[in-house]
Amino acid sequence: MDLTISLMNGSSHTLRVCPHDTVGSLKILIQQKLGIACESQKLVFENGCSTTLNNDSATLESYGLRSGARVNLLVTTPAIIQVFLKNEKGQRLLHESREMNEGKLSDYNVRANSTIFLNLRLRGG
Repeated sequence: MDLTISLMNGSSHTLRVCPHDTVGSLKILIQQKLGIACESQKLVFENGCSTTLNNDSATLESYGLRSGARVNLLVTTPAIIQVFLKNEKGQRLLHESREMNEGKLSDYNVRANSTIFLNLRLRGG
């Protein structure tokens, strides 16, 4: 299906997606095609009332999007957060089944409302 992505500067772009694609995958496509970082995107669907597409794991069809729908793209400044972590007991952090070592949260695709698991690393012998 085709969606029209409208920016606040008046420009619009048509993107081809599947109804079962997620909001997160739409944001990635917008990043690839328009160069706007996923974490800077706020998507709003106008269908008689404003619906913010704020669940990245929800499908486009679950929000009622159909071919020809218009989605407004607001470019926002993401909030800056700082996290401190002490890891003294052989524990490890996992996000989406991927072990987190050093780096930024964005290196691991951690976004708002993501869950990071703290697991004890078992030492075999």
